[in-house]
Amino acid sequence: MFETTVEAADGRVTVVARDGESSSVTIVERRAGAEAAGWVPIGTRSAADLIMTVDGATAALTPGPGGLTRGSYRVTATVAGVVYELKPSSEDDSRLFRGGRRIGEFRRKDDAEVKVWWEDGAAADVRDASVGFALAAAFGTGKMRFLTALLEGGSEGVGQSPVIGP
Repeated sequence: MFETTVEAADGRVTVVARDGESSSVTIVERRAGAEAAGWVPIGTRSAADLIMTVDGATAALTPGPGGLTRGSYRVTATVAGVVYELKPSSEDDSRLFRGGRRIGEFRRKDDAEVKVWWEDGAAADVRDASVGFALAAAFGTGKMRFLTALLEGGSEGVGQSPVIGP
């Protein structure tokens, strides 16, 4: 559907999504000097320490704090008045919502490999793709259930990937 490039390094995720002549670029980066938490791929879940731009315009980014519940790993981005939410749906996957409607399911495998399954009839566009891929690459996807995390002896970062960059 879309040709998508994901680059993740040094506390920065850059995604370019293309469909024919249409394209969209989303960048999520950790501010210089912000302390990196090893259990978050981008290095932080603090909105004050993150900058997000979509096609050159600043977007509002609000990551949940992360913790024992799946809901605490939700990430919300408001792009040109459109609200996107990436919400964990299983241990490995997260669903992307646009304006409250589910449009895709994402899985982050490593720093730059993100897979997506678009919902039938969702009419996803290049901006949806660039935002979804960027959120999945920057914050990871999925989250273990509370009881599984507890039994395995952890809470923070369970099922998350290593930090991107220093």
